Amino acid sequence: MGSGTDVAHCQKIKDALDKWSIHCELRVVSAHKCTNLSLSLLAEYEAIGIPTVFIAVAGRSNGLGPVMAGNTTCPVINCPPLSSSWEQEDLWSSLRMPSGLGCSTIINPEMAALNAAQILALSNAKLWCKLRVAQFKYWLNCKTSDMKLRAK
Repeated sequence: MGSGTDVAHCQKIKDALDKWSIHCELRVVSAHKCTNLSLSLLAEYEAIGIPTVFIAVAGRSNGLGPVMAGNTTCPVINCPPLSSSWEQEDLWSSLRMPSGLGCSTIINPEMAALNAAQILALSNAKLWCKLRVAQFKYWLNCKTSDMKLRAK
């Protein structure tokens, strides 16, 4: 996250990842104020050698996601904590990326976690199965609701 004020937003992401049994570490590093620490953090996680997805949480001017995306081959998801007074500006700083940067933006913390789970499931059969079961439950709920509505 870009600052300690983003902890509550990040906790929602962590809680959602915990439901999928995905290990998550919350870290604070500002791409604007301490770029060298941001790059060191990337190197630290890349050296571990396990599939990793970074979820960059930074409000105002989001430099964290783009700096990460420009310096790693790991997927990066921006999940900005939008403030009501600057919501549009905060969002645009995560949506408009310089050329060559492939990070995505998802504003809902739980959905950002789900997208990270989907990416990690590409190389994790157990997680892939959990996701498929969850999708089937959503499908079954929709189908059951439709059948009940049509039976009236």
